[in-house]
Amino acid sequence: MSRTPFVPGPRRPALSPELADAATTSMHPAEVAVTLESVGINDRVARERFGARDVFALAGYAGVATAGRPRTEPVADPPPAPALPHGPGSSPWFHLRGLLYAIPALVALSLLPAGDHVESGLLIGGLALSWALGYGVSYVAWSYLGALDVPAARRFLRRAIAAGAALATVVAVVAVFGSLVWTMTMQVTLGTVALLVGQTVYLLSAATLLMTGNEARLLVALVPAAVGALLNAVDGEIAAPIAGPSEPGRGWELGWLAATVLLALVFAVLATRGAARPRQPLPRTTFVNAVLQVAYGLMVAVLVLYPALFELAVSNYDSLPLSVTLAALPLVLGMGVAETLLHDHRAAAARLLAGSRTTAEFARRMRRAMLRAHLQFTAALAAITVALGGLSAALFDLDDIRYVVLGVDYLILGTAVFSGMVLNLLGRIETVLRTTGAAVAALLAFQLVADHDVDDVTAIIWQGAVATVLLVVHAVLVRRHAGTPVHHR
Repeated sequence: MSRTPFVPGPRRPALSPELADAATTSMHPAEVAVTLESVGINDRVARERFGARDVFALAGYAGVATAGRPRTEPVADPPPAPALPHGPGSSPWFHLRGLLYAIPALVALSLLPAGDHVESGLLIGGLALSWALGYGVSYVAWSYLGALDVPAARRFLRRAIAAGAALATVVAVVAVFGSLVWTMTMQVTLGTVALLVGQTVYLLSAATLLMTGNEARLLVALVPAAVGALLNAVDGEIAAPIAGPSEPGRGWELGWLAATVLLALVFAVLATRGAARPRQPLPRTTFVNAVLQVAYGLMVAVLVLYPALFELAVSNYDSLPLSVTLAALPLVLGMGVAETLLHDHRAAAARLLAGSRTTAEFARRMRRAMLRAHLQFTAALAAITVALGGLSAALFDLDDIRYVVLGVDYLILGTAVFSGMVLNLLGRIETVLRTTGAAVAALLAFQLVADHDVDDVTAIIWQGAVATVLLVVHAVLVRRHAGTPVHHR
């Protein structure tokens, strides 16, 4: 929030009707800012149209310019902003958004039982990179939606799918060619390229469907993959465990996955109809921040996939991919709960900002709200973990202690990631990059000193210790920053 009113210079704007109305129907500059944002005047509009630093500065100017006018209660509520198809009330399927990563994560992790670690490493790496790319694409799309330019968001999402598929193809071909040249693998083939590209296309298509409020279509697209997984489960396997794309007799499993990818792609193209050029370009800082989001997404992927990465790098042949797959699934699905809570936080922040008389009161109420959100997320994640854990133990007759330890690890890590999402929402992406980067560095340092004698339980315990420290650090930072008035960027 601006500490001093905006004092216009040579570009002194006229006192437009919306500025005057917002100022004379509000009793506090924060209320003026909330009213301006409700009619579509955000930071970028404030800068480009009025020459103000941000919407809070513009609110301060409006208050000064109307100082002599009487203050009244608003005759009616401010005009609502155009409905955007990405809120909790926009679709009854909103709370299932965690399915975005479920299918490719299950497929990639379940490939680890294969004897070829090179192919498994490529697929895990492809999943991490595609995961990170989804963070950046979603950030830019959110920026267009925040500017109330839905057609531009659809245009960007459609182009992101095409560009992502092309980039994934190039990277996959180079990676596969390099693997054939520099390793002794015989499993890496053109089928591996298809899986790598398919992961990227699916993730970007799924992100597009979620950003456009088409969760139901995503569920329909997932039906073929679910059928394939069910058929495999009947055979005592899980999530299409393909020992190698070129293995005879396993092509039908790839067919189920390909059907899901193609359906998601078709639905994404249909969902982006009405795409158009942006009414005005986004600031350059938007794309700089998108790159930071990609880096953050990559770090989160490494934190989540670390047990699988450890297994591939150390090669102690103490296979745990089934445990990793099942233990990570609740965290993946819990991201839908996280998105709901973050949407609720944005709405609560606006209400508390307008209803608080002092900054201290706002900070105190926001800290309580953030504590409730964290407890709600932890409780939801714990419930999903217990429910899926019991089901998985019954279906697959699991008696591996590593599965229990992984479940606890992912519960702690999931809460730490949620805290990072809150800090990200509060505009602290640089801080989150430093904390998450330090956690990744700690895991990689353990990886460097580990050898074949280090068992998986030790690695999992180390992951849990790192996740615990990360959670404590994020909790302190959330408490420090949650009470700071923020605005839409």
